[in-house]
Amino acid sequence: MNKIRMNIKYILSVAGISLAVGMLYFGMPVQASVKAGDITGGKKAPHVNIAAFHKLHGQEGFKYPEHITSSDILHALQGKAQFIFINHTAGLKDGDVITVANDVLREESGHFSDFGVDCQMSVHIRSNVITLSGLCEILMLDQDHREIEHKLLIKPVDMQVGKGWILLYYDAEDGIAIYADGEIGLE
Repeated sequence: MNKIRMNIKYILSVAGISLAVGMLYFGMPVQASVKAGDITGGKKAPHVNIAAFHKLHGQEGFKYPEHITSSDILHALQGKAQFIFINHTAGLKDGDVITVANDVLREESGHFSDFGVDCQMSVHIRSNVITLSGLCEILMLDQDHREIEHKLLIKPVDMQVGKGWILLYYDAEDGIAIYADGEIGLE
């Protein structure tokens, strides 16, 4: 039985070496070991978080803050607004485009309705400043079953990395707000 185990170990080690040699021959990278949580070798890069909100029924008088210093934006707006989406994008480089899309296709009264979000945000990075701009389209039903079809243009907004959430866009009529914050983390 021990001899069988030793033969299996030998076969597996030879197969592993053959696989590594084959990968090198065909130009594929070989990693000796990968540790959970850090496959970047410690390389750091900017990350951007984007969040969209819609005012809750009865909160029409609520004014979204221009800046939220807390990292917990959900808690900061709790009871005032519901989130439409929250997105985290890591390892950004200057000129990248972040796309956020979330759709629901629904049949009502014999026809289809498409509700959701479609955003494209361009990213420009200079030192510890991240500039975001872009276009979003939001199609949703609010708490009063009012259909909201909102197209929004986000003009360039500068964010200091690690300084909290910045209001990028606000529409008073539909109660929609878009926030973003930047941080540095593993790529």
